[in-house]
Amino acid sequence: MVKKLLIIAGLLSLLALFLINGGQDYLNFDSLKQHKEDLLAYADGHFWKAFFITGAIYILATVLNFPAAAIMSLAIGFIFGRWYGVLLATIASTMGAVLVFWLARYLIADWARSQLEKMNSTKNVMEKLHGDVFGYLIFMRAVPIFPFWFVNMVFAFSPIKTQQYAIGTYFGMWPVSFVLVNLGQSLSTVDSMEQLFTSEVIFSFVLIGILALITTTIMRVRKNKALAKKIKE
Repeated sequence: MVKKLLIIAGLLSLLALFLINGGQDYLNFDSLKQHKEDLLAYADGHFWKAFFITGAIYILATVLNFPAAAIMSLAIGFIFGRWYGVLLATIASTMGAVLVFWLARYLIADWARSQLEKMNSTKNVMEKLHGDVFGYLIFMRAVPIFPFWFVNMVFAFSPIKTQQYAIGTYFGMWPVSFVLVNLGQSLSTVDSMEQLFTSEVIFSFVLIGILALITTTIMRVRKNKALAKKIKE
């Protein structure tokens, strides 16, 4: 119990420091546009230092459950380009998600699971997660309508293993990260987030969601067939 209280106190302290120093003011589009030249200049002169600092900020924002995944991915694409950007965005988001997963599972998973199972609506969701947890993870990561922090918390209360969670998060985040990082390269030519998210971009997200649904459905069908075959034998 003491360890849990110390961890909670540490997280609250980090959150307080983040807010006191105005960290939330930098995780938005206007701030990114305002400081874009400074960011590019620093990255040009100190590429790997900027690379790892940006990754650490992404991980910290994820652990503190700030809704910053989209703006961080845009910033990463703008500063580091497509391939370095996708590499950084996917690894940092996965590391942050795994840390949240561990913390939530260690601190509140048992209590939260018992509370969720008391409600019929969430009980049904939890039962479905138990049936095909990896497939649901891939789908929810690939479809950007589910908040990043929400997915991090939900799967901490599921039976998924850490290794499965990390793999599912990394590959599930890849398509969305690729689109957002690519959009980030156009940051200097637009004046608002709305100009970035055109109908073509929205269609790309819809297509990603459809492909994720098809993929997870095929995985589920194959799993059920293998299970039925095993039962017959």
